[in-house]
Amino acid sequence: MVARAQSFFPNCANPRCSTGWMRLWRSRRVPGFEGGWACSPECMGNLVAAALRREMAGGNAVPTAYPHRVPMGLMLVEQNKITPAELHLALEGQRRSAEETGERIRLGEWLLRSGVLSEPALTRALSAQWNCPVFSLDDYRPAEVAAALPRFLSEAAGAVPVGAPGGRLLYLAFSSRIDRSLSYAVERMTGLRVAAGIAPDSAFRAAQERFLATPAPPARYLEAASSWVLGRTITKAIEAAKPMEARLTRIHDYYWLRLWRREAAPPGLPAADAVEDLLATVGTPGRRGKI
Repeated sequence: MVARAQSFFPNCANPRCSTGWMRLWRSRRVPGFEGGWACSPECMGNLVAAALRREMAGGNAVPTAYPHRVPMGLMLVEQNKITPAELHLALEGQRRSAEETGERIRLGEWLLRSGVLSEPALTRALSAQWNCPVFSLDDYRPAEVAAALPRFLSEAAGAVPVGAPGGRLLYLAFSSRIDRSLSYAVERMTGLRVAAGIAPDSAFRAAQERFLATPAPPARYLEAASSWVLGRTITKAIEAAKPMEARLTRIHDYYWLRLWRREAAPPGLPAADAVEDLLATVGTPGRRGKI
């Protein structure tokens, strides 16, 4: 009788669950977590702890090996975009500026500011260096990709979502360097394949300003003293929100939890008001830190 009744109820995703037949008397149908269901806050805590262990052990590692990048200066000289003398002057200027200001300016930006290199030439060089396409942002519509990633990650990584044609592929534009870890995390969170590319810096800055001003999913930021505290905090957030689905991924030192409020998480981008995000660090500088 009990076995027959259990077949009509969802199975707890926690492999260490010991409630057995007692869960028949529980009215929980949510929250969901990473495609599973937890019959109690204790079981949810075990699921979250396992997910954190996975992410800390390298669950965010980019699975594909990428070739070594040719240094920008060498590439520009080989392409006859600049002369060896111009490269030497730029590197010397970089060094002096870093000593005086404490801030190192990227070589491409230094050449651009010096008038030695044009923006189109720099964009093409970055595209070749990172082996990626150049994205046009002429017809940028940020409202269509408002829920692609939290605004903090856009600012920290220098990235903006460009579009999701057909609901299967998401374009992610970067200004000067491709962050493969961010691309992979967005793939895992959205279920979309992510194609990363470079955009001209001036167009990127204008697009990012519009993206940051577009209504976004609610987001919270926190610093946890330990992984145990982070696990407890994530579990409490899930139990309080009772989402249909929740997912956790990691980008460098940041943990990104997304909660789906109204429906489960099919592949694709949700409406901005259908999800909420939590970003956290463990014992590292918080939301103003750079990725």
